Amino acid sequence: MRLTAAALRAEAHRVWYPQFPSPDTPKPAEWQDLLRQESDMMDEVAAEEKICIAHSLGTTNWLYGALFDIFSKPFDRVLLVAPPDPEMTSETSGIEGDPLDLSNPNLAPQAHRWAKSLTAIAGDNDRWLPRGVGIYQPALGIDPIVFPGAGHFSLDDGWGPWPGLVDWVDTANDQDLLRR
Repeated sequence: MRLTAAALRAEAHRVWYPQFPSPDTPKPAEWQDLLRQESDMMDEVAAEEKICIAHSLGTTNWLYGALFDIFSKPFDRVLLVAPPDPEMTSETSGIEGDPLDLSNPNLAPQAHRWAKSLTAIAGDNDRWLPRGVGIYQPALGIDPIVFPGAGHFSLDDGWGPWPGLVDWVDTANDQDLLRR
């Protein structure tokens, strides 16, 4: 994602790319504080759109933020890239807090309250999503996009620059996301 942020900046987009503290042992309260601060800073800048692109545990962080109303203003678009399976995060040592409850009836309404447009994309072979991204369909009321062979969209999975994501920022066409 860092390479995509750099490519977007090169095209004169205003891009925030926060480095969340303790990425190997995330602490939900710290991550929520940083997310709220970053969102508030985005609200201070005049821009055509307020877009969030969250990856992996960042997707869980954004969904918790929406669930608990930490934002001041909604996002125009939110892209959840490689959201992890809550069963996997609950079984992984070092990740604090309760796993995201995909059966929470407030999750979808709150996510749509804080995202005018909400999209999720995941690989069909993501080690952090063994049950597949379809588990997010009823939870969020959206049809997630499956990117064949994408893994976890990480450098370890062969991901570097992602031209389709850069195009998506400009076009809002979800089909652009499928171009590597």
